[in-house]
Amino acid sequence: MNIARKQFIGLSITLVLTALFLLGISYYTLPIYYNQTQKQVLEIQYDQVVQELNNQSKEEMIATLERLDKKYDALFFSLSSRNGNPVYPSREALSLYKAEVEDKVEADMNEIGVWTETVTAKDGELFILSGQYIFPSLTNITQFLLTLYPFVTLIFLVLAGLAAFIYSRLSTKRIQILSTQTRRMQSLEPGLACDSRGRDEVSNLAKDINSLYNNLLTSIEHLEIEKQQVIEREKQKSEFFRMTSHELKTPIASMMGIVEGMMYGVGDFKDRDKYLRKCHDILQEQSKLVQSILEVSKVTMLLQSDGATFSLKEMLEGFLPAYETLALIKQHQFAVSLEELSVTADKIYLEKALKNLLDNAFRYTPEGGKIDLTLTGNQLTIRNEIAQVLTEEQMKQIFQLFYRPDFSRNRQDGGTGLGLYIVDRILTRHQFEYEMYQENHCMIFCIRFSEQGAQE
Repeated sequence: MNIARKQFIGLSITLVLTALFLLGISYYTLPIYYNQTQKQVLEIQYDQVVQELNNQSKEEMIATLERLDKKYDALFFSLSSRNGNPVYPSREALSLYKAEVEDKVEADMNEIGVWTETVTAKDGELFILSGQYIFPSLTNITQFLLTLYPFVTLIFLVLAGLAAFIYSRLSTKRIQILSTQTRRMQSLEPGLACDSRGRDEVSNLAKDINSLYNNLLTSIEHLEIEKQQVIEREKQKSEFFRMTSHELKTPIASMMGIVEGMMYGVGDFKDRDKYLRKCHDILQEQSKLVQSILEVSKVTMLLQSDGATFSLKEMLEGFLPAYETLALIKQHQFAVSLEELSVTADKIYLEKALKNLLDNAFRYTPEGGKIDLTLTGNQLTIRNEIAQVLTEEQMKQIFQLFYRPDFSRNRQDGGTGLGLYIVDRILTRHQFEYEMYQENHCMIFCIRFSEQGAQE
């Protein structure tokens, strides 16, 4: 059963019971109230007559009573002396009144009573004024009301039903609209909202539904983003394993061929010392590669904390002497300009990223070339001269796993191909903006530390 029908039935029953209760109360109390009110009015009229007769002469009293008898139909006045001799009205009029009273009593007009007061004439003589009242009581009218009540009840039932129907429809209209809108929200369509105008409970419910719906959409959006991130991480992980196995497969196959050649003494492989050194070189390269792979894994798994705040200038000054020595050996022009800057980051991994960038700069800068390291404001810039200019396509792939330009396919010249990938992962995890571009045969790498991560 819906709410509108429940309200209709409940309100109808309430109105009908209330009406029957009021009709029952009126049936018993209305006659009593009417009789008491009528008696009070007649008593006030009688008291006024008593006050008016005081200090009048006997003749004036008779004239006044004759006039008031015509005015007050429900009161009959009689005036007598102290010894009981009638003064007003005459004996004939008194007999007629008694006969009239008897007729009214026989007709069940049974509200009859009398008041008696002493009045003083102008000459000091005392008289007794009697005021008899008689009026039709509503007690008998209740029988008529009892026959009328079924029709009144029927009319009230119709009116109560109509009122309950209209009220139940109007009162549940907003709830029906709210229900319809809520069902539309099941589609999770953006931009939907319930009408929350007003200050009643329905408006508060609409506001709560809107808030819940918006929170649900936000949660779904966040879950969708997390889902895409998980999918992307899984793709990256799968790609990482695929490329790692590819990078390891070729050297291992090469080394197995060398070892088998030495085992069977085939051709030049008889010179074991020569090919053992080659195997040693291959193993060293694989050791470096495995170390780089472990670094990538650590960056992915361990870089979860907010880090600490430290001086970037002091950190750079801690490991720059080794690069200054390397610059002397390779005859590079290494210029350093550092300003004070405090950053909040994982110090170990940020240092690893900066060392990888400097390693790349020293690896690809030709002999006698220039390398500049500048820290100013909230930006760190590494600029180095290059012998080979990269194409646009090569620049797009520069941060990919195991990527080395065509001219540096040799790991001895081009490294493992994981250095810039590690840099990208570390800076991305720290949410530091960076860019790498070429300008006038120079490679430039800029890092801009965010306001949250940089404090001058």
